[in-house]
Amino acid sequence: MSGENRMKFSDDMRLLYSFSRPYRKKLALITILAVACAGFEAINLGALVPLLQLMNAESEPGGALWSALSTGFSFIGLPLNFLTLLSVLTILFLIGQAFLYYKKTIQIRLWFAASSDLKNVIFHNALVTDISYLNAHRSGSLINLLSRESEQAANTLFTITEISTYSIFICVYCAMLLYISVPMTILCFAIALLTLFLLNVRIAASKRMGILNVETNTRLNEFIHERIGMVKLIKIFSKEEREAGRFQRCTDAYARNTSAFMINGVQIESIFQVIIFLLAIMILTVSMLVIQMQIALMLVFIFILIRLTDPLRQFNVQRHQLAGSIASLRKIDATLNEMERTRTISAGKREFTGLKEAIALENVSFSYDPGKPVLQDITFTLRKNGMVAIVGASGSGKSTLVDLIMRLIEPDGGTIRIDGIDLKEFDTGSYHAKIGYVSQDCFLFNQSVMENITYGSDSPSQERAIEAAVAAHAHDFIMNLPQLYDTLLGERGVMLSGGERQRIALARALYGNPDILILDEATSALDSALEKIIQDSIQEIRTRCTILVIAHRLSTIEMADDILVMENGRIVERGTFAGLLNNGGAFARYHALQTAGRSFDQDSPTHHIDSAIARTSPDT
Repeated sequence: MSGENRMKFSDDMRLLYSFSRPYRKKLALITILAVACAGFEAINLGALVPLLQLMNAESEPGGALWSALSTGFSFIGLPLNFLTLLSVLTILFLIGQAFLYYKKTIQIRLWFAASSDLKNVIFHNALVTDISYLNAHRSGSLINLLSRESEQAANTLFTITEISTYSIFICVYCAMLLYISVPMTILCFAIALLTLFLLNVRIAASKRMGILNVETNTRLNEFIHERIGMVKLIKIFSKEEREAGRFQRCTDAYARNTSAFMINGVQIESIFQVIIFLLAIMILTVSMLVIQMQIALMLVFIFILIRLTDPLRQFNVQRHQLAGSIASLRKIDATLNEMERTRTISAGKREFTGLKEAIALENVSFSYDPGKPVLQDITFTLRKNGMVAIVGASGSGKSTLVDLIMRLIEPDGGTIRIDGIDLKEFDTGSYHAKIGYVSQDCFLFNQSVMENITYGSDSPSQERAIEAAVAAHAHDFIMNLPQLYDTLLGERGVMLSGGERQRIALARALYGNPDILILDEATSALDSALEKIIQDSIQEIRTRCTILVIAHRLSTIEMADDILVMENGRIVERGTFAGLLNNGGAFARYHALQTAGRSFDQDSPTHHIDSAIARTSPDT
């Protein structure tokens, strides 16, 4: 083994040891049960020699094994003959099978308990890590960690217990083969029809459990896909712990049902083994009393040799399984470490009770990658009950600026102050509780209308929800839904139109009576008539709420106190709607484009690049 391989093996063993430490008591119990099972196996196989000698009426029993059995039977006060020895062996075999069943039950429960623990840790860390990490990584990779890799990583515990078990059995079998020098063969064949009849009840149970497992696994993956896609909204409402708790209930159900299915499989295996043993006894009895067959020590040796082949095969199979499973464990460990390293946002101690004066950004800059600034020297003030609008082409940094104000990411330079106090000093949960946020994406859960509107509230109020829906002009269409406010919206609100989804999202933002309302192209899916109604509602809200708007439609921001025009991560213009039009700068150019029915993204450098690529693409 090369130095690099030795180092990798050492790292893997340290990782495996660290992962298995919380489960060391169960691992120790499994090892003890494995030793006990091997002991019962050795006693039963060792007693075969005297049993065969008793079956051979032409020879006198003798040898070390016979002497040991005679001493043992004399100690417990039983005569040593064929029937008593056979009865004791049967009892010992059943006890050994009970130990084996118990060991496998613990192994299965340990596997899925560890898998559930890994899923909960990964999901919780995904919720509390910085949004920049999630933006930089594909959600499919995280879903794969939660669904498949966590199962494979947890399988390392099952695999190492199997390896230790098979190692113990291999040692016992080898010792017995060395002691018995003459190979033997065994006569035990199961009656298939009888076995199938007796196991039919358990097979039917397996079918029912299999259907239940499919359902719980489907619900788990649906939950994962939906919540990971909505992690930004969960963060804004500071519901990481609640969603982690909901996820844990899903994983507990998954672990409970799947382990029950596998334990049922162990029951089938145990019943099958007992039947085979009883049938073998019957065959041996018939051979002894009816046929009077001569049996040599060779049979015992061959029987042990056959028994040895399975542990040897399984030992190498489990080594192969461990090699694959530990790779999953390494992947999870690396991901958790990366999440920890990228977690830069720490909650402050000061409680945010509401905006008193203004939000002020002073020379704020930010970059996702070193040397590639997304925002540079951003300075502006959003005063209480004021309205500031941000416009600019796609990629100009508007959404990143909103993430900074909501403290989903930290600026690389400059300061964001709330009423003269650094934003970092405020508790993140209390700050988010005072923010209402509506995005163009309209995050909706596969829950009822009422649950979507009241999301983020620990004590939902139907009256407040209806008031918010009325303010968002959503109440009328909600009343036409099949179950009104109890109507399920489907995944990501697929049961609603784009405009209806945006109004539900706006109602949710208004439900909490926010001090700060952030509208990220929140009316993009509305028609002109409904957009005018929503604008009137926003104008009414201004008396009690500070509003920050990212706008693509310039007609929606005519009432703004201040408009910031962004290009390439900088503020290139600022002023009122009329003043910017009169200046004849970037804003006036964007306005002219929209008046002509074109998007002002068409005037951006990225649009020209995209157009050039489209013209040269073989698909166009």
